[in-house]
Amino acid sequence: MRIGIHPKPAGRSKASASGRKSVLQGPAKLQKTRIRKVLSSVRTPGPVRPSGRTTGRSSRKTTWIRPALNRKLSVIISACNEETTLGAVLKEAERLKPEEIIVVLNGCVDNSFRRARKSGMATIVHCPEAAGHDIGRAIGAKLSRGDILLFLDGDMAIPAPELYPFAAAVDQGADVALNNLNPLLPVFGECDDVTRCKMFLNTALGREDLGSGSMTAVPHALSRRALELIGPQTLAVPPKAQAAAIMQKLSVKAAGTVNVIKRNRIRKGNTGAGNGVEQLIIGDHAEALAEGFARGETGLLWRESGTDSRRLLAAWRNGI
Repeated sequence: MRIGIHPKPAGRSKASASGRKSVLQGPAKLQKTRIRKVLSSVRTPGPVRPSGRTTGRSSRKTTWIRPALNRKLSVIISACNEETTLGAVLKEAERLKPEEIIVVLNGCVDNSFRRARKSGMATIVHCPEAAGHDIGRAIGAKLSRGDILLFLDGDMAIPAPELYPFAAAVDQGADVALNNLNPLLPVFGECDDVTRCKMFLNTALGREDLGSGSMTAVPHALSRRALELIGPQTLAVPPKAQAAAIMQKLSVKAAGTVNVIKRNRIRKGNTGAGNGVEQLIIGDHAEALAEGFARGETGLLWRESGTDSRRLLAAWRNGI
């Protein structure tokens, strides 16, 4: 609860106020009142709107209001030492007017807990020791109550209007709404190994239309139906969860494009060729492919044969 404390204007004191009161007595006071009335009737014309109304010089930009959703929204934020960005992430999440916000603090040793406490609607899950790279998503999903689950990371503040399409896609029937990074990527030959793994997994599962779309990247959203079918524990390995959703014939689609490549926080473990995070993500994709082989669902690439199919695959791979 905020207490309305209003500081005194600079340069004004009791003495000056009482002095002004004594001066404004009699005719002088009446004269100043008349001057104020005259000045208040004079308006400075501002830019004219199409309707003919003026906006005035002090007009403000229209505040974004989240369009209505038919189902309840849960926002799940995973954070590890994000005290500098977590406040802004929570602010944008609150603009979405969700049913709940769940913040999973995964091994934080900074002031992330204090930042999260400043949000009036955040439920905070504090794991004193780091539980794993994507475990926070699984924990948050398990605790959530909403029909739409929107997943964010605490290291990048994405404006609410850019987040809304993912929630809206699920609200309109999608089970998995992915971030479409394809327009931001170079041709296949110039892509990094992680991007190639994402493309290969989608192609092997018969969803080459998704390109590099992956639950590894945020933002993305799930339906309650998808969560119940694949299980919250599967979210600990995002590519495996995506493969499970595709193999369950759920509706998986790209919902929007948010440039998280530029926003991605540079850390010691995610820079340089063969870094730890890269190896972890590649291993996750290998695990997803192994699951596909076990279910007999990844034979698409090997069932196709002939020079024509190889030509088409090469054309797609090189962005032709």
